[in-house]
Amino acid sequence: MTQTLPKPPDADPAWAWFLDLDGTLIDIAPTPSAVTVPEPLPHLLTRLSQCHDGALAVVSGRSLENLRLLLTPFDPPAAGLHGLECRDASGGVVRLAPPPGLDDIRTRLARAVEDAPGLLLEDKGLALALHFRQAPEREESARRAVVAALGDNPGFAMLAGKMVFEVKPAGVDKGSAVRSFMTKPPFSGRRPVFVGDDVTDEYGFRAANELGGLSVLVGQPRETAAMFHLDDIEACRGWLARAAGTEWNAKTGEGAD
Repeated sequence: MTQTLPKPPDADPAWAWFLDLDGTLIDIAPTPSAVTVPEPLPHLLTRLSQCHDGALAVVSGRSLENLRLLLTPFDPPAAGLHGLECRDASGGVVRLAPPPGLDDIRTRLARAVEDAPGLLLEDKGLALALHFRQAPEREESARRAVVAALGDNPGFAMLAGKMVFEVKPAGVDKGSAVRSFMTKPPFSGRRPVFVGDDVTDEYGFRAANELGGLSVLVGQPRETAAMFHLDDIEACRGWLARAAGTEWNAKTGEGAD
């Protein structure tokens, strides 16, 4: 039975923010490249970060470079590819090298896509994502293709997300990214708050909970480790705007001071 969760409380200046992007701050699109970022969103995130002494990081399955392009001119600390690459508050970037086998997995999944119209293979460099949003009836065949590709390549894991199966090196996730950020300024000594929508965000929820923080699920209620719930992306933007001392106009998408 899906639990009923309360709305999150008003923000505290001592919080450290960890925000997912797709499905949390922006609408999910048919393809990863088709998303639209509302023009006021980078301004809102900049203001929220400033209100919390820079303790805000975006934690996403997208690459750091893609996050930079989508959120410009806001360029915060960030974890990309579920934590495989991280940029800290000083701008330093750490990228983990994948174990052997990624090229083999890439080749196998490319063949699977050729044989199944509607599937989309997204190559993220250090990770892969097999999307079936345009062919939801192919979910099981997509799953089988990923499982088969990983069978001969130990060291990798599959993450099942919204209409996608992600392939990444095992042992790294959004939770490990949160724990790493919390050991360094400006996050250390603060209370972590993780906000996300997908099952891949459960790692972040659990990390925030274990560190004495808060976790917020955005969107459709489901079984989750999150402590709080917001109905949708607009509700999330409105809550973040209030935390930043401003407003979010749900009809126009405009922020107001």
